[in-house]
Amino acid sequence: MSPHNQHLLIPKIERGYVIDHIPAGYGAQVMALIGRRPELENAVVTLGLNYLSTRMGRKDMIKLQADALPSRLMQMLALVSPGITIKRIANFEVIEKVVIQVPELFDNLARCINPNCITNAEPHVPTRFKRLESGSRHFKCAHCERVCTLDELAKHLKA
Repeated sequence: MSPHNQHLLIPKIERGYVIDHIPAGYGAQVMALIGRRPELENAVVTLGLNYLSTRMGRKDMIKLQADALPSRLMQMLALVSPGITIKRIANFEVIEKVVIQVPELFDNLARCINPNCITNAEPHVPTRFKRLESGSRHFKCAHCERVCTLDELAKHLKA
């Protein structure tokens, strides 16, 4: 695209966050997570789907006009779409950029996929998952020791 033909498909925001490099097709799932956060219910949100990306081929993007992103939302985003970029915007400029990665250990973000796990029988018992080895997409439940993939856990996120 020549410089004369370039234009923004989603306008810049003055203040808020850009959630970028979401794999194409995952934007709606990220929007659903945002929609579950009561502290963001009045935020203006813009969703862009299936943009061309030199790095990814295709990507989704969300612009969120909010003062802060809840830490729980950021943790859930790491499970749903690791590697996304979150950019904090002030006065139309990027002032901070963070690439979200899956932690080695996480507590109470997802339900165990084992129906017999104590965390499913006793909802007050918090879940805990630990990565099997560095870089792996497999996690073990601390209670029943069931091994699950990151994709399985992303489908069982808690509210």
